[in-house]
Amino acid sequence: MYIPKTSSNYPGHFIGRDVVFVFGAGASYADGAPLQADILPLIMSDELPDIRKSKIGQTVTEFIAENFAWDVNARIYPTLETVFGFLDYFISQDEHLNAQYPNARIRAIKEGLIKLIHYVISVKSNQQGKTYRSFWEAVCRYNPNIAILTLNYDTLLEDAFSNIHPGPGYVDYCIHLMNYDLTEKKQMHRYPKPEAVKIMKGHGSLNWKYCHCCKQVLLTPRDTKIDLFEEHNGEDPGSSAKYYCPIDASEFETLIIPPSHIKKISHLVISQILSEAMREIRSCKKVLFVGYSFPDADVHFKALFKKSLSRGQQVIVINNTKSKTLKYNYLALTSNVQFIKLSFADFLGNQCLVKEILTGTGSTRSNG
Repeated sequence: MYIPKTSSNYPGHFIGRDVVFVFGAGASYADGAPLQADILPLIMSDELPDIRKSKIGQTVTEFIAENFAWDVNARIYPTLETVFGFLDYFISQDEHLNAQYPNARIRAIKEGLIKLIHYVISVKSNQQGKTYRSFWEAVCRYNPNIAILTLNYDTLLEDAFSNIHPGPGYVDYCIHLMNYDLTEKKQMHRYPKPEAVKIMKGHGSLNWKYCHCCKQVLLTPRDTKIDLFEEHNGEDPGSSAKYYCPIDASEFETLIIPPSHIKKISHLVISQILSEAMREIRSCKKVLFVGYSFPDADVHFKALFKKSLSRGQQVIVINNTKSKTLKYNYLALTSNVQFIKLSFADFLGNQCLVKEILTGTGSTRSNG
């Protein structure tokens, strides 16, 4: 089990990273996590029968069926950005869609859709995390002075870390976690100089539960499986009987920023993470992007990097896509960018290249 660290001023914390990694969906895809474009088709198809059988699945799919159109044979589906954007419009305007879908039910359907995304990712992902495990082995072998900004909701990265560091290894989420203060103190006493690895989850995490009353986060590190048939409260298909705030008894909600053009990045927790990410990027030697294409809905991340990158910093992009748009998305940030057309797994298989990037020896050359 990985033990999270909740304060930046902690023994083992590095000042000035050699490398800041930025992980997009392509990084987790290497360990089986579905791409964003594949999630809604999986929810709406019969491939995962428990979705159709469950109340939460029936409620969410019925809403999508009544408000969107698609063609299974042509594999034309609405995007998650479109569905969440539609839901977020009514939520942000505090409007009802109609008598069948009042605002409260729309909010519940949004949380239900988030839960279905959690279910799809947990079912489809390879929990052994072989690619991420190889990543952590390389970090331990060559240079642990790194930080990670990941835009993925899944916990494959942290789970792989726990297998490599079963003892004095800490994940620093850069946020306060209400249920780990005591555990952290015990771990500090046992390991005077634990190794802290900073993982900044810019879109939240499927194992973070947020209380809207006391505004604190509960970490559920073992919550990698979702039971779609558990008891729910009333009409709410997204509610869970498992997690209630121990301080004020309010029901927790999964803390993720879903793929919508109306992203609430002003959220107290997310804002804190993004501020920390800016500090890390500004002080590091190089930034390495893995499997990230800068989708249109992520304009806030383009702004973050545009503000944070300095002229002399080295930017490396690991991506095996043939899209020319990807190249210009990065060139819009900085001219000092190198492209390496490799998948994440193939990159990690090239130990000479990995060592060169992590240690700064030699000169990385673009093969793009």
